[in-house]
Amino acid sequence: MKVLAIIDSFKGTLTSKELGEITKEQLAKKRVDCDYFPISDGGDGFLDCIEHLITAEKVECTVFDPLFREIRTYYLKDQENNAYIEMALASGINLLQRQELNPYQTSTYGTGQLIKKAIENGAKKIIVGIGGSATNDGGTGMLEALGVKFFKNHHLLKRMNAQQLDLITAIDTVEFAKLTKHIEFIVLNDVKNPLLGTSGATYVYSKQKGSTVYDLPILEAKMNHYAIVCKQTLNCDYSSFPGTGAAGGLGFAFKTFNKAVFHQGTEYVLKLMNFKTILNQYDYIITGEGKIDSQSLLGKVVFAIKSQAKDKKVILVCAINELTEEQIQENDIEKVYAIVPHFASAEESLKNPHHYYKILCDHINLK
Repeated sequence: MKVLAIIDSFKGTLTSKELGEITKEQLAKKRVDCDYFPISDGGDGFLDCIEHLITAEKVECTVFDPLFREIRTYYLKDQENNAYIEMALASGINLLQRQELNPYQTSTYGTGQLIKKAIENGAKKIIVGIGGSATNDGGTGMLEALGVKFFKNHHLLKRMNAQQLDLITAIDTVEFAKLTKHIEFIVLNDVKNPLLGTSGATYVYSKQKGSTVYDLPILEAKMNHYAIVCKQTLNCDYSSFPGTGAAGGLGFAFKTFNKAVFHQGTEYVLKLMNFKTILNQYDYIITGEGKIDSQSLLGKVVFAIKSQAKDKKVILVCAINELTEEQIQENDIEKVYAIVPHFASAEESLKNPHHYYKILCDHINLK
C-alpha cells in the first residue's frame, strides 16, 4: 500500500510541509509507505512547494514588513534565473500580531522590494504567489518600491498604504516602466474576486485584516478613487477583472501596471509536480486544510486535488470539519479525520498543533 500526503496548511499553526512530514513519520510507524508534497494556492508555503519540486537557490533580502519594519526574508531563483516570490513572506498577515492588524496602515512595499531585488539580480521572469496578505493598499506599496510615483497635487506621497489612496491625484510610471520593461510577470492565486464592490477586496477580505463594518465603506471609497485615477492615467480598467481583488488589490496592481498573466495557484503547482501522472503510484491520497467546509469542495486546494484524483481513495484531514455525512458521501470521500472535538478542543489544538495532529495521524485507518 502506498499513500500520498498533499495537505494545505492549517493556517497559523502548521505549514503544508510540516503536515506532510508528520503524516509520513506517523504512517511509517504503521509500516505504511507514504510520500508527501507541500501544496499551496500561491499563499503561505508557496516557496516550500517550489523548493520541493525544482532545483532552486534561496536569495536572502532585507525588506519592510507590512508596517515598514525591516525583516529578513528570501525569494527563490531557479537555474534559468526565474524568480519565485511569496508575497506572504514580505507582506503577509502572519507577520503581524492580532493587535497590529490595520488595513489603513499596512503596505505591500516589501513585496515590491523583493521583486526589485530579483530584477536587479537579472531575473526576466517573475512568478509571484499573492495569497495571505495583511494589506488593502491596492498594490500601491509594491508599485512605489518599483518606482511608481504617486502625487497629491505636486506633493509626492511616500510609504503608500490604503490611508493615502484617496489622496492620489496623479501617477508617474516613467521610472517603473524602465525597470520592468522586459520583465514577464505571472501571478498565482485561487481568488476570483474583482477589486471593487460587495464581492471585492475590501468587503470580502479586509475584515480579517483588522477592519470593522464601519471601515468598509471608507476603505471602499478610497480604493474606488485609486481605481479611477489609474484608469485616467493608464487608459485601462481592470477593476472588474477576476482576481484583481486578491491580496487587498495587489492583483489589480499586477494586472494594471505589469500586465501580468494570472494562473490558478493550486493548478499551477499541481501541474509543476506532474500530479496527474504520479497519481498512478498511489492507493490513497490524504489531503485537507485547517477547516473543511462546503467551500473546500468548491474551488480550494482540497477541491483541486479531489477533482484530479477521481479514481483514488481520498481521505481528508483537518482541525475542524463542518461537512455533513451526506456531503462526505456525495463527494466520494473515504473518511474525514478532524482534531476538534475528537482529540482536543479548538483552544488545545491551537496551543499544541503538532502533538494533536500526530494523534490524528495515529487514528487514520487505511483498509
